[in-house]
Amino acid sequence: MTYHFLGATPDHWCSVQPLIDANWTTEQIISLAIPTNNATGKYEECLMRDYDYRGAAALGYETTFVNLSEAVMDTQALIACPSRTFNYSQHAVTTVTEWDLVCDRRYLYSTTQTATFLGHFIGNLFSGHLYNVTGRRRGVLISRIVNIIFNFLAAAAPDVYTYIVLRVIIQITQAMCYIGCFIIAMEICDESQRNGVGSLFPLPWAFGCMVVPGIAYLVKPWRWQQVSYSFLSLITLLCWFLPESPRWLIFKGRHAEALSILKTAARVNKKSLPSEEVLFAAMRNIMQKEGNPVKEESGGALTSGFCHYIRTAWKYSILVFTTRGVRLRALLLYYIWVVTTAPYYSLSHFSSIINTNDYVYSFLSAAVEVPAYLGLWPAITYLGRRVTLAMLLLLTGTCVSVVTLFLILQDEVPAELKVFFSLSGKMAITASLQLVWVFTGELFSTNHRTRIVGEASMIARVGSMMVPYINDLLGRVYPWAPGAMLSVAVIIAAGLVFLLPETANRKLTQNENEEFTEPETSNLRPTQNEYEKVTEEEISLSVI
Repeated sequence: MTYHFLGATPDHWCSVQPLIDANWTTEQIISLAIPTNNATGKYEECLMRDYDYRGAAALGYETTFVNLSEAVMDTQALIACPSRTFNYSQHAVTTVTEWDLVCDRRYLYSTTQTATFLGHFIGNLFSGHLYNVTGRRRGVLISRIVNIIFNFLAAAAPDVYTYIVLRVIIQITQAMCYIGCFIIAMEICDESQRNGVGSLFPLPWAFGCMVVPGIAYLVKPWRWQQVSYSFLSLITLLCWFLPESPRWLIFKGRHAEALSILKTAARVNKKSLPSEEVLFAAMRNIMQKEGNPVKEESGGALTSGFCHYIRTAWKYSILVFTTRGVRLRALLLYYIWVVTTAPYYSLSHFSSIINTNDYVYSFLSAAVEVPAYLGLWPAITYLGRRVTLAMLLLLTGTCVSVVTLFLILQDEVPAELKVFFSLSGKMAITASLQLVWVFTGELFSTNHRTRIVGEASMIARVGSMMVPYINDLLGRVYPWAPGAMLSVAVIIAAGLVFLLPETANRKLTQNENEEFTEPETSNLRPTQNEYEKVTEEEISLSVI
């Protein structure tokens, strides 16, 4: 969310060194050297008149214009700028001004943001498999430490290419951390609590996004701005206090560690657990239901070797398309993830397209996420996942279509209306994106959950990688085009949602081939002769 500020682009025009050396004013240089773009009515940013500027500098401004007529100036050939002058009164040094990321190098500016989505892609590619091997908590800790280190290194990047590589690494670890924390949050909750936890989980993200334009306004030079963001990221070291997921520990046969966490949770929540014999037997029963050998694992380190990890990752990826209960759900969710993630980031950076204040729009764009998350909780509680998601996607498509129409009409529409519908679409797609995270986490078993969530988020980044180019390059030529593309894709997704099963108030499934059932609330305190029937959900209910 920072690249619009780190790479803020002030007004710029061709630098005419002979006239600068002759102490001509900016207005004099522009009047002689820079033509006006007939389509926009503004002066050209990347072209200049082909003229003898050394001769003009020798003659002086007044004498030069005595010998020139407006007709002669209009017939001058245009050439590309050898270099540029930036209006530093609008923005201090940014990545754009320092590395000249405009005109024929503009794609490099867009690439600094595409690098973040590429990082998400790579992080999501490996996170699902990695978390299944190393555990949720350990993966989160490693990703946070690496992320903080490379955040600070980015502030010292010597060139744009190094900066792009650092952005990729930063986002790899960022994606891995987010997925790990989300999975832990979902796996320590009972089904009755997933509505609230799943809806409110990203609230700190919204508050962080609201802080971003404030820091950008106060700290203008991009390197110090990057340092400021890096210092804020130190607060994420609080993840040291995260517990490991009991579900994962049980699944991996580390029952003693799972029992320790369950006891701590029960003590904090003032609950009482069944005896250890009952719990251990229940854990073995859960492993058998998951189709795993009943054995205790002694550690959580990545000890099986890189080759074994690659074989396991490949095997589980193939299972997505060969398992009867997984294939259709996964493919539908992959598409829905793409068309919720891309509009989310596109609308977050829509200020340049609708031509409004970057700082104000970015703050409001983040602020509307708060009611989006708060409103999502009652919506999915009373309407369920499918209806809520379909309605939100349809609302997003409608709002973006209206903004697209406004952009076609141009001057006939007040700017406030474009901002209102753009932010309304942002609020709806924000709730949609978070609901997709929750929905995906509920649709698959413990064995498949992290992998599908990771791969769905990974595939979503493929679409997101195109967003900076669509907004920054295509949007500058055809402002209506980004909205037109997004609205059609989102409306199609709204219809596809109904091909997925409803998961509201259902137990997390143990097997994708099973139908979702209503939660069982009886026999939460089994007798000794019933302990072999105890399920993971009944253990979690006892703890919570």
